[in-house]
Amino acid sequence: MNDRKSLCSAQPGGRSGLFLAPAIVIAALALGGCASNSARVYAQQNEAAQLRQQAEEKAPTPDNKGMYLGLIRQMQEQGMYYASLAHIDAYEQQNGSTPEVQRLRADALRETKQGAAAEAAYRKLLNSTEAGAAWHGLGLLAAQNSDYKGAATALREAVKREPTNPVMLSDLGFALLRSGDVAGARVPLAQAAELAPDNRKMIGNLALLLLVSGDGEKARAVMDKAALSADSRATVYRLAAEIGQAPQPVVMAIPSAAAAKATNSAPVQQTATPFQSMLDRFGNGG
Repeated sequence: MNDRKSLCSAQPGGRSGLFLAPAIVIAALALGGCASNSARVYAQQNEAAQLRQQAEEKAPTPDNKGMYLGLIRQMQEQGMYYASLAHIDAYEQQNGSTPEVQRLRADALRETKQGAAAEAAYRKLLNSTEAGAAWHGLGLLAAQNSDYKGAATALREAVKREPTNPVMLSDLGFALLRSGDVAGARVPLAQAAELAPDNRKMIGNLALLLLVSGDGEKARAVMDKAALSADSRATVYRLAAEIGQAPQPVVMAIPSAAAAKATNSAPVQQTATPFQSMLDRFGNGG
């Protein structure tokens, strides 16, 4: 018994357990001896380590880069462009850059009115996987400066790369309308409305086209089907009036009421069938 006590009391380095308090020695003996207690503790630790390893193997490894990038996208969707710029800096410091991250930066620069920096960032992406988005951004920058012809040129390039993107199509149609090319705006605006029939911006732009083309009744039908708010309708009518002041649209440059009636009737006859067909499909949810 005395031999076992001296072994249990021994400290690292060969120091005798005589320096331990008697209460500690008694507690160790009460557990059935040092050896059995150590074995039990070791077994418990080993079991805990095995459980932890099993949990780690079962738990999915989080994609931190993807989660962070998703957070930045969400910020921009919520209009938090200044905050997104700060987080883009942090993301690039941690993970490096990619064409998508650079495009997100360019978008944020454009939305925070840093036009020159945004343009430079977009132009660096014209030969990348983000080329379509970069041309789109350049078109929006031109539109911000009321250069609608330049905007239409850039947006055509965007649509060439992403021909089924309704946002790009709608923006192209709008830029063409603002530059006075009503006929050219018809196809991209109709395509955008059919590709995104639940998007009120697309439908509003289509109604704008119909108004500028002289078909107010059909424009009202489109806005009714889309349940546009009073504010949205007011914006459509205001834009139609602004576009009507440009010299290019033929329908607004007529000297007399009789000539206006004759001229306005022609575009309606030319476009009534395609637009009616589109409206039928839209009305049926197609």
